[in-house]
Amino acid sequence: MVDIVTSRMFEAVNRFAPVPKQQGDSLSTINDLKRFSSDQRYKRILNRESEAKAREAQLYDIKENVPPISNIKTRPLMGLTCYSCAPVSRDSLVNQSTKNLGLKNILNEYPAIRKKGVLTRTFAHFTQCYEATSYNYAYVDSSILEEERVKLAIEKTTAKQVEESNRWEEEYCEQLLVQNERRAKKLFKDMQSSMSDLLFKLTSWVLYKLLPCFLSSIVVHSGQVKMIKEAGQTGLPLIFLPLHRSHLDYIMISFILFNNNIQCPLIAAGDNLRMPIFGSLLRGLGAFYIRRRLDPVLGQKDYVYKAILHSYMNAGLRAGHNVEFFLEGGRTRTGKPLMPKYGIFSVILDSLMDGTIEDALLVPVSINYEKLVDGNFIREQLGQPKKMETFRSTMRSIWHVLNSNYGMARIDLNQPISLRELMKTFNNGKVQNQVFPKSLRTNPSNSSLYGTDVVSDEYKYLVEKISKHVLYDGARSTSVMSTNAVAYLLLRQFRKGATLDELVAALDELRVDLDNKQKDVGFSGSSRDAILYAVDMLGVSLIKKEVIDDKFFITPDTSLPNVIELNYYSNILVNYYCLEAVIATALNCMDTELGEVSEDELVEGCLDICNLLQYEFIFCKPCQDLEGAIRDCIETLTIYKEIFTPINVDTIEAQKGRKLAEQFFDEDELDYTVAKQLKINDNESVNDYLLFTSSLLAPLIESYSVTAFCMDKLIGQPLPESVLIMETLDEMKEQLGTGSIYFDESVSSDSVKNALKLFQTWDIVECQSEGKHRKFNLKPSHNNHDSIRTLASRIDKYRTGVVSLE
Repeated sequence: MVDIVTSRMFEAVNRFAPVPKQQGDSLSTINDLKRFSSDQRYKRILNRESEAKAREAQLYDIKENVPPISNIKTRPLMGLTCYSCAPVSRDSLVNQSTKNLGLKNILNEYPAIRKKGVLTRTFAHFTQCYEATSYNYAYVDSSILEEERVKLAIEKTTAKQVEESNRWEEEYCEQLLVQNERRAKKLFKDMQSSMSDLLFKLTSWVLYKLLPCFLSSIVVHSGQVKMIKEAGQTGLPLIFLPLHRSHLDYIMISFILFNNNIQCPLIAAGDNLRMPIFGSLLRGLGAFYIRRRLDPVLGQKDYVYKAILHSYMNAGLRAGHNVEFFLEGGRTRTGKPLMPKYGIFSVILDSLMDGTIEDALLVPVSINYEKLVDGNFIREQLGQPKKMETFRSTMRSIWHVLNSNYGMARIDLNQPISLRELMKTFNNGKVQNQVFPKSLRTNPSNSSLYGTDVVSDEYKYLVEKISKHVLYDGARSTSVMSTNAVAYLLLRQFRKGATLDELVAALDELRVDLDNKQKDVGFSGSSRDAILYAVDMLGVSLIKKEVIDDKFFITPDTSLPNVIELNYYSNILVNYYCLEAVIATALNCMDTELGEVSEDELVEGCLDICNLLQYEFIFCKPCQDLEGAIRDCIETLTIYKEIFTPINVDTIEAQKGRKLAEQFFDEDELDYTVAKQLKINDNESVNDYLLFTSSLLAPLIESYSVTAFCMDKLIGQPLPESVLIMETLDEMKEQLGTGSIYFDESVSSDSVKNALKLFQTWDIVECQSEGKHRKFNLKPSHNNHDSIRTLASRIDKYRTGVVSLE
């Protein structure tokens, strides 16, 4: 019985035991069972030893053979200042470690937090705002009304009023004096800011909650933040000069500064923002309100307002405040930077000249968004008047923004520049720069503070040069977003649409070119993913996606009004390539049948185009000679794009003639130059590049051409500005319908206004103000059809080659 039970147990064990397949015999005895168990134990020991040896061998291999490490490409540090103008500033505040610092999303950064813990991680936003550095923001009080400048302005205004009224009674004079003093107090009250550290902390906490609702990230370069921190410790006021794209700009800058423990600035805000609730909130965040424009007639006499503004800013600088204002004045409606307004900057310069401050550090700031937050300005570009902000419209806009997706925002804080160093540079080079016959001098607005004698004529040269340099630096340090790149390629290179593969190849090429120019892009990853993301971000109203013959096809909407918004995104890159576009446009308009051109003739054509578009772009740094910049660009195109090949025109006869001349004349008396000829590369890729690049300026040239054509409406009669602009835009739409012009984005009120400014500069038209309205009329010497036809033909010659884009 025992044997039977034992045998059955052995059979059961044998059936479930993990033995090799060849071991099929049953374990019928206890000795067999012991032997089986010993074999299994020995196998497990051998397996453990072999596994241990294998692990050791792998470990030694890792130790002895260092795995390859791929080089991580660092982002370029954008916004370094000009070596020519400010070499001392260029070498300060920056080193190799600063350049190697990377980008960071400020929404996920909490630099003020000192201790890490469970509560800190749970309430990170609150802790960050609570522990941020507190500043004792000095309050600019009404004592500025007692300053000599303000008292003299009140007395001067009173004297003018008495003289105009021709009433000299003492009682009447006293009455006017009291009225002007009351007005001065009201102007100060309307202007003053009331910065509050507590409000900064509270607002920062709210923004940490609200900004992620519509922005995926707010990206800054850590090296740039480090430079601004160190600059803030010098004791000199920081003057932040951002490019103006959105009402969100000043909020974003203060948010970044506050959360990186940098003192927030006083902000010059337009008086259109002085609304209930919001106006008071902005005051607490540093806003002081100024008039956007001064009447060109009454503004000259408003000595009181100018004195209050001047004294208020001086008091703020003396108290140690940083200052922020927009050199462009208002927001750009086209995506291109506007020409600078000089009023506020002239006050800063005057504060330095009169010893109020020892020096100031200028900080250009460039801001870009993947999608424009404030709307697309289509109404205004089509000639409709701007709608003034109201409390209701502001609330509606905020609600719309919070329920939308605007992608990423990128803020680049440029290297601080010493204002005193810039003044010294331009003062020393003033005479030298004035001898350049090819320099472009734009006329300031008569309705700006600058145009109404806030600054003396002695300093106007410095104000203009430094302002344009700062604006140029800010524009050239703007990071390119994926939406900018895709809009640029679709509007300028693939206007009829392209496959996804074609767009990917073009974007790869563009990224390499931007990298060679030391420009940063605001996106990463593969070009394919960047394109698909940008197409979704821009939306179906601007870009259409469809599958044709199993290929993904992308087509831009190039018709009004959507093309205006798409052109806004594209213009960020047009600003980078404007000088190359000038050369390509001038070349397309020259006689190239022999396959070569004279470099001097090409440069002359380029200078004429730059003169034509002087209100659209700042083509080179103000410390540069424009002609020299054009020749440098031609050389760059020759080397990197192989557009030209220099031809040796120094023939044997020319050499003999020069040697003969040297025998009869001293070297100082010889003045001969050899005309340099450029051979045009007839490669198909070069022709495509020239056509593509010249198309960058084609919409502007078309707009200027039609505006010149419409000047015949002024023959014999003046027209209000609004009427003239609307009639010009209507003419553009009509010519679009007939095919006389090709680009729908030519229909732009900003281009028409700039063209009218140009014609004023050329002394063809003049503008007269009547209250808040302006009228244009032709100068007597141009008040005829022949003169208008000559003007139109001067511009029309640069439209050559546009039709071939079809």
